[in-house]
Amino acid sequence: MTEPLSMDQAFIRKLADIVLANLANENFGVEELAKEAGMSRVSLHRRLKSAAQQDTSQFIREIRLQRAMETLQNNEGTVAEIAFRVGFGSPTYFNKCFHEYFGFPPGEVRKRETSESLNNLADEQSGKSGTYKELKSKHDFKSVSKRLHRKNLLIASFSILSGMLLVYFLYVLFMRNPEKSMVVLPFKNLSDNIENQYFADGIMEDILNHLFRIRGISVRSRTTAEHFRGNPMTSPQIARELNVNYVLEGSVLRYENKVRIFVQLIDARNDQHILSEKYEGELTDILELSGDIAKKIAIELKSVLSLEEIRQIEKMPTNSPEAYDYYLQARFLVNKTYSEQRADISKAGLMTSLQYYEKAIAADENFAEAYAGLADAWYNLSAWGWYQPYYEGIRKARDFSAQALEIDTACAEAHAVKGACLIYPERKFGAATRELLTSIRLNPNFSVAHQWYAQLLMITGPIEEARVHMDRVLELEPYFWLAHNLNSWICYFEGKHKKGIDACLIGRDLNQYSLDNDWLFVIHFVKLGEGENAARELKNIFNRYLKTNEYENEISDAYKKSGIKGLFTWLIDFNIRKPVPLEGMNGHPFYIAWWYAILGNKNESVSWLKKASESQHIPYHYFDLITTNPDFDFVRDDPGFIKILQEVGLSQYNKGKAK
Repeated sequence: MTEPLSMDQAFIRKLADIVLANLANENFGVEELAKEAGMSRVSLHRRLKSAAQQDTSQFIREIRLQRAMETLQNNEGTVAEIAFRVGFGSPTYFNKCFHEYFGFPPGEVRKRETSESLNNLADEQSGKSGTYKELKSKHDFKSVSKRLHRKNLLIASFSILSGMLLVYFLYVLFMRNPEKSMVVLPFKNLSDNIENQYFADGIMEDILNHLFRIRGISVRSRTTAEHFRGNPMTSPQIARELNVNYVLEGSVLRYENKVRIFVQLIDARNDQHILSEKYEGELTDILELSGDIAKKIAIELKSVLSLEEIRQIEKMPTNSPEAYDYYLQARFLVNKTYSEQRADISKAGLMTSLQYYEKAIAADENFAEAYAGLADAWYNLSAWGWYQPYYEGIRKARDFSAQALEIDTACAEAHAVKGACLIYPERKFGAATRELLTSIRLNPNFSVAHQWYAQLLMITGPIEEARVHMDRVLELEPYFWLAHNLNSWICYFEGKHKKGIDACLIGRDLNQYSLDNDWLFVIHFVKLGEGENAARELKNIFNRYLKTNEYENEISDAYKKSGIKGLFTWLIDFNIRKPVPLEGMNGHPFYIAWWYAILGNKNESVSWLKKASESQHIPYHYFDLITTNPDFDFVRDDPGFIKILQEVGLSQYNKGKAK
């Protein structure tokens, strides 16, 4: 009698069937699989990671390789024919992938088939107990993907494997999640006035910020919660998607000068309401009400609050309802910019938020959070190039963060903005480290502080520590496109290029207008030796941002002539002879130095770095990364390179590996 499939097994089987149905289509990839599965790429990636500990692209590739092995064993064609039949556009690439996966080239399958060691060796290399067809007949698709991922796992029998799967499933369900992990979903506005949504969002965020400060509870960020606004998914489904155990739902009714708040805390593991209460008071009581709700949740989750945590929760940032209302409106505008893809809309939202922060300060000149919010808005406007002159915007951010800290030395947001300003343009990395670590200490769940600190560590090193903070950002902000871009950069520095591509795919799915993301695709593909893909993404940059295919033939010819080397030779020539207003192609000496570094030309790379260091406008966000960027490892002991680092104040951070 066939045993019923678990949810994860059924999910893996469904995906495998889709891949097999599109096996011969070499262009069938992550995006196509997600579309046919009726999911976004982000949801597919997270679900597959949870169910099978695999990346989506790896899953597709290994299904292809499994079918190739079966076809080769059945002697159903030449290696080249089978490569095309299972979706590999290049027999050479197929041979490479096959050898890496099974431990021997596809041409040896038939030779080994006469030996009893064939299946044993295949099992040893790929962790399988039979062909793909046999595994499919057993309906054990979760174990298929686990064996595909864990190369050296030997399975004695299906019954033993089933037991292991059960243990694993229980571990995932009950042990892997932090015990007190939760998401606070956007609160519903029950008022007749639809414009009061900013008020409901503000209450939700205040409760969220209080929970952030409780060390015993791991809380997902506001931007993550925003992803589920209006989503028809149930609370247990959302919890599964975010790998949390608890979900807080709420609604707000504002009428006359009063407010009524309804909250429900749900144990998503059992789909049970463990807290359902109503809070009511005057508008002047709203800050106290949000603190009371946070403390009630902590008590319900049996979290022991320290005296400092209680003090922070009970602290009243302002006694002015008018100031608080303006502050909520400003924050509402700022939060909308984080989920917006179009730069013009984000810029407009930030610019308008300045007015409301200023009104909040006018109503209460001792409102530290309003000063900190104003500082953050000015910093982001300047950092994104939306306010000129740049240095004036940064000066405003620095001054407003200082004013916030004069009022409240424990303002985490103000410390974070101060730290960011110390990185650029002041480049006082030691002082910036102290400010950002102070911010993280005050609010361990403040994702922005973790993000900025990870970016600082990409300059000073070590990259291993940057990875720790990056992983924390991804835990808090799984739906923030910028986090995935930054993750891809760190993957690049770590030499984990396949993971970097996966991060790029998620970043592009969340924001298709990121030039940073497009360049990451190019350089990751280069490091993987996938020149055709790199050339395609290079063409894509022109199509996306300059709306032209004028250079497609030049790029194709350069690649056909000299491969990846030809692409970068062309890029260098393009930067020198006919630059365009795009990063990486704008003729700046730094990019020319970088492209020469990728080509391994030490003299030219150092020469152009010297010109870059003397340039009036230096792209510091890339230039400073030469201290840890592995592309420059081969010049680290070069006297000219060392002198450049000394002149720009980076010599103490030259921590890459000299070659």
